[in-house]
Amino acid sequence: MTSQIIYTNTPHDEVQSYRAFLEADFKAQNTPFLAEVICEDELKIEHAHEIKRRCVLKFAGQKAFLIATPSLNIFAQNALLKILEEPPKNTFFILITKHPSALLPTIRSRLPHTNKHTKTPLPPFGLDLKTCDLCTLYRYLQNADKQFNQEEVKVQIAALLEAVKQVGIRLNPTQLAQFDNALYANALYLRPSYNLLPLLLSVLQARG
Repeated sequence: MTSQIIYTNTPHDEVQSYRAFLEADFKAQNTPFLAEVICEDELKIEHAHEIKRRCVLKFAGQKAFLIATPSLNIFAQNALLKILEEPPKNTFFILITKHPSALLPTIRSRLPHTNKHTKTPLPPFGLDLKTCDLCTLYRYLQNADKQFNQEEVKVQIAALLEAVKQVGIRLNPTQLAQFDNALYANALYLRPSYNLLPLLLSVLQARG
């Protein structure tokens, strides 16, 4: 069993049914199994530290961390990133949340995902990435400061990354990491225009 992300309308309900599924599956394989369920309204840094502490405790079988939360603090995600990429032996993680925008791009790009969400797709990004230029970027950013609150900026960052994929623009690892930095800056209430500008300039550069 490998780590994965599950998107669903009700993370707290999904974690219980998924736990039951895993327990039945491993019982059928006659494999010892331990499920660690973390169910929070927001996953915070202290929860991440506790997960890392419990992760290294030995267990003679398969161990799963089922993390169900609508919101993951940016600091908690950064704290968990390495252990998600390189989990201890016989350990895997299931992240259950509502929307892709709740997760850092670096986490989304490293884990497979299953979408059990009733379809509420990301809104289209406010620019045509195939044709936009510096002038249209400037106008978009002027409106962004007036139009978007913190939560809406997070959605815009996710929508921009999705639009990049849809038009086939390839971002290098440094450019992709800028999306993580933007979410971090957004958590610190940086102005939307300051936050989105480096992302859009990177997209134009990658588009060529």
